Amino acid sequence: MEKLPVRYIEVTAITRVTPRMARITFGGDDLADFGRTEPDQQVKLYFPKPGQSAPRLPEPSQDGDFMGWYQEFNAIPETEQPWTRSYTIRAHRQGSIDIDFVLHEDAGPATRWALAAKPGDVLGIFGPSPLFTRPTPLATSIHQSGSLLLAGDETAIPAISAILESLPEGSKALACIEIADAAEEQPFETAGDVTVRWLPRGDVAAGHSDLLVEAVRAAEFGPGPVFAWVAGEAGMVRTLRRHLVGERGVPKSSIEFTGHWRLKLTQDDAPTEEDLAEAQEQLAKDSVWDEAYRTGTAPWVIDEPQPAVVELERDGRISGKVLDPGCGAGENTIHLARLGYDVLGSDYSAPAIDQARARAAEYGVEARFEVADALNPADEPKYDTIVDSALFHIFGDEDRAKYVRSLHRICRPGAVVHVLALSDQGPGYGPQISDSVIRDAFGDGWVLEDLRLTEYKGPGVELPAWLARVRRR
Repeated sequence: MEKLPVRYIEVTAITRVTPRMARITFGGDDLADFGRTEPDQQVKLYFPKPGQSAPRLPEPSQDGDFMGWYQEFNAIPETEQPWTRSYTIRAHRQGSIDIDFVLHEDAGPATRWALAAKPGDVLGIFGPSPLFTRPTPLATSIHQSGSLLLAGDETAIPAISAILESLPEGSKALACIEIADAAEEQPFETAGDVTVRWLPRGDVAAGHSDLLVEAVRAAEFGPGPVFAWVAGEAGMVRTLRRHLVGERGVPKSSIEFTGHWRLKLTQDDAPTEEDLAEAQEQLAKDSVWDEAYRTGTAPWVIDEPQPAVVELERDGRISGKVLDPGCGAGENTIHLARLGYDVLGSDYSAPAIDQARARAAEYGVEARFEVADALNPADEPKYDTIVDSALFHIFGDEDRAKYVRSLHRICRPGAVVHVLALSDQGPGYGPQISDSVIRDAFGDGWVLEDLRLTEYKGPGVELPAWLARVRRR
């Protein structure tokens, strides 16, 4: 395993890009091996508490044990535990990076730090990490016959800038950017055919303006497919997504969206139901899954079965006819087939199933796979064991209930469902659930026999995960 990408970075320069945006350049010995970044590459920054010269962070172990590191982080007393915020890398050079900070009037810990920052000041940083990087078809994948829409407020400018700079020659893009006033406009260098519409809101408070929504409603797209990238205040992002899908007919799979901030709430506040639904929908887009498998960037593909599944088999918890829904590249299915189990691996993604079949052939294992929708199974009750490895947790409330009903329909009475799902005790990346979500989902028609905390293995890290055993009545 590789060492976790936890570093200390030191301020080397500060530039006021505009009156309300500071570009802070970081260097330091820990950035010597900092890898290449893609447009819209996010990292976690750790800000020191008052009285600290640097944020207090656990020392990452050499074996890449993320779960252990994160448990140590959570054990730091609140008065000493760093504030954590997500930021986009604006630019990367050998040994240094730039991160742009919006200087909000209602200053939080990140803005307060940026306003007072000086050369020599130290922050902590986590990332970039392939485990927490979700592949998306960004600007470089846009076909020249199509068009790219970029829409966001000032918090989206660093990512929009990096995306525009990555555009290939001949690609078309429209960027609609809401800012406080004209002094916040920035120049962009791009090889693409780009139109930028700056939208100064004047005296209207951030998050209360309709300028961005109105600009997108009025936008004209050229012929060919449209890909939309939307980021900023979460409520605005949801409004624009509904417009693009419902009124403009843009496929959900062609919209990339991120709620950078929320009115009246900070990143330290718990997510709302709308926030959780947005996160689940973000991860449920068909093209995201397919693209991850096609490009070989799916961080959940580890070329071995999940240790929790291996342990279930060793403990005699798997028997009879077995289904591995959401099997992905087939690691768990291949493992069980090699041991002689009657197992079927299914997945909604055709590229995933293609890879699973190829992997089984490479290993010389006769394993069965099929493309199938876990929410709409065609089977009658015939399975004795279900091994759900990281599928349950991606669903929102409505689809989760539908999924559990589907499981009940295909399971024989007395059948066992094992659910391995990322826990909310983890780092906050990707889909996560609490133990109460599992308890509530498996109500009538089920008996929850066991629910405990274990680990989900990714490339180089282990993440906190729930392992539930549920029996069909």
